[in-house]
Amino acid sequence: MDEPVYEMLWDCEFCSTRKLLGKTHRYCPNCGAPQNPAKRYFPTEEEKIAVEEHEYHGADRLCVACRTANHAKTKFCVGCGGPMEGAKSVALVSGGGPEGPDRAAMAEVKEWEKREHAGKLKLAAKAGAGLLVLAALVLLGLRLSSKEVELSVNGHHWEREIEVESFRTMKETSWCDSMPLDAYDVLRTREVRSHESVPDGEDCKTVRKDRGDGTFSEEEQCAPRYRQEPVYDHRCRYSVDRWARARSENARGGLSDPPAWPKVRLKREGACEGCEREGARKERFTVAFDDKGKTRTCLFGEDRWRSMAPGSKWKGKVNRLTGLDCSGLTSLP
Repeated sequence: MDEPVYEMLWDCEFCSTRKLLGKTHRYCPNCGAPQNPAKRYFPTEEEKIAVEEHEYHGADRLCVACRTANHAKTKFCVGCGGPMEGAKSVALVSGGGPEGPDRAAMAEVKEWEKREHAGKLKLAAKAGAGLLVLAALVLLGLRLSSKEVELSVNGHHWEREIEVESFRTMKETSWCDSMPLDAYDVLRTREVRSHESVPDGEDCKTVRKDRGDGTFSEEEQCAPRYRQEPVYDHRCRYSVDRWARARSENARGGLSDPPAWPKVRLKREGACEGCEREGARKERFTVAFDDKGKTRTCLFGEDRWRSMAPGSKWKGKVNRLTGLDCSGLTSLP
């Protein structure tokens, strides 16, 4: 079955006669001016006029010499008699909507808006790039703006810590397919785990297509429609017995106190409910320096920490952003 075909409309730009028929009125019946294909537009639903037994040969072509619209098969222009060799097809009306504005004017407006938008984007991009460069330069300047300082050691401090873990029952939840094997007291429920797209018919609309010869056709275009359906799965809430951090034991001192690990008293040893064990061990060795009344600190390994005698002088660099460079300290006589 052929698509239904209807008349396009056009407005005479010389006498302002409106709603002339695109196929029937190749010239304005009021003033005789030739039809300007750029003035064609789609009619409203109430204004549609069907074209019966219309033989379509293609879109009209514009005469190179006088810009008159000619039928696709015309050999010589009906306006000036010039040959139609090399003539280009007229531009088609897009959008498929009802009566619309002048396409040339709209094209000019859209082009201006496009240039305006592009200009704003370029300006914003340049401003953003400038700010990024400025921020990078500021950060670089701060990193490079180090000053040399003379320091004296005025304190030593050490701290050692042992974590204590206890074996206890913990409540956890996960999808049942990832539940640990040693879980117990399991409670299963059905919950939404994800969604899937399920076909749910089609969304159809009527689309108008300008055929370029003063007529247009209509066709129905359909696209599949989907709905989101929940996908259920089993969610498990359960108990598991695990080692977990309970507390920590600490020992602290200075240079005169030999570093030692704290004594840990476990409530009960083994793998029973409430049993305890030693966990991770941590230690920190800190040296404090005097910088003209300002205290600066560094963390070192124990050997380096011991090598810095109280009152000894050191030279180093202080950065405004990162502080004292502890790795670059050199001793002074």
